[in-house]
Amino acid sequence: MYNEDQKIVFRFSPELDNAFLEELYGDDLQQAEMVFESSVQQLRNGQQLTDARFHDGDIPGLKKEIHKMKPVLGYMGMNKIMEEFEAFEQACIQFKSSAEAEDGFYHIKSLTLEAIKRGEKEINRLKQHNTQYL
Repeated sequence: MYNEDQKIVFRFSPELDNAFLEELYGDDLQQAEMVFESSVQQLRNGQQLTDARFHDGDIPGLKKEIHKMKPVLGYMGMNKIMEEFEAFEQACIQFKSSAEAEDGFYHIKSLTLEAIKRGEKEINRLKQHNTQYL
């Protein structure tokens, strides 16, 4: 994607699904910036809710929160992480207690923090691009 006037190309980070993001946002990198900001905030909120559900032993509630976080990852082109969320969501159907979900939960928690970090990095890149080339 590029700024029409100055032909400045912007490419999303290589660990993200560039083809999908370019199709989703087109040349509207300001929209991409806003969506990434909103998505990172939703992941932070989701992390707090999943922590609470896990520690309360509310596996159906945990599954529901994981389900709500998946599309947020998609809006940021984080397909591999989204697939791991899907696998954990499906595994939650079998779990009877937090103890059974523990390993998967801590893996998802780590992935969420990684997604937030990647999202923040992309927000900074988008901000820099959007302010320099408007």
